[in-house]
Amino acid sequence: MSKIVDKAKIGLEKTGEAVKKNKTLLFIVGSVAVYSIYKIVSNTTSAVDDIFNPDIDNEVEGTGGSTQGASISNQQATNYAQQLLDAMNYNPCWLCYGTDEEKILAVFQRLKNTGDFIKVYNAFGKKDYNGYNSPPDGFLSNFDSYEPRNLVYWLKSEIEPKDGDVYDIVKERVELAGFTF
Repeated sequence: MSKIVDKAKIGLEKTGEAVKKNKTLLFIVGSVAVYSIYKIVSNTTSAVDDIFNPDIDNEVEGTGGSTQGASISNQQATNYAQQLLDAMNYNPCWLCYGTDEEKILAVFQRLKNTGDFIKVYNAFGKKDYNGYNSPPDGFLSNFDSYEPRNLVYWLKSEIEPKDGDVYDIVKERVELAGFTF
């Protein structure tokens, strides 16, 4: 047993000496190995992403319409769009989610005509929607399924006929703007 230990010590000493003599070579080889692994992983991830998330042209350009006759400014439209997004991402407690129908009603009561709604629609743009609200941030978003959706899609998904006046007012304004609800 002592012979094995002695040989192991000699082997470790020789390895230590070789490492000391070849620090630069080991650094270069290690750097190349790390870079190669990085490229393999990033290319594989990109190829898998292309398979499961191909770039599909499924958007009609110019959706929305005219904002002629609008009574609100672009800044007001942006503010209302954010308020609507916040209302549809309503989170009264840590694990709860829902829709704040009163806030949606308050915004829609301020939209006086079709031009106002179109301005808000344009300001809203497309926001990621997972069927309930916006997907979580950060790492957890990798476990969620979502797609960018426009304001009409969000509203149709979040408001139901049982919501009463909110549903009726939103439906009327959306349909007057030329969308189906």
